[in-house]
Amino acid sequence: MRYQNARKYPITQMKRNAPKRQSDNVIDLSIGAAVGLLGIVFLEGLFCGYMIRKWR
Repeated sequence: MRYQNARKYPITQMKRNAPKRQSDNVIDLSIGAAVGLLGIVFLEGLFCGYMIRKWR
């Protein structure tokens, strides 16, 4: 059976014994860092749009 060895909390036991996956990429950002990054990207887009419009 699947849950034969771990009876009380089988899902927790399975997660603890499972091998670590190396394919999970997670970036943990605070709200301030996310807003700052969004602002930088937005301003860079405005600047690039201005430069493209200027060269036309």
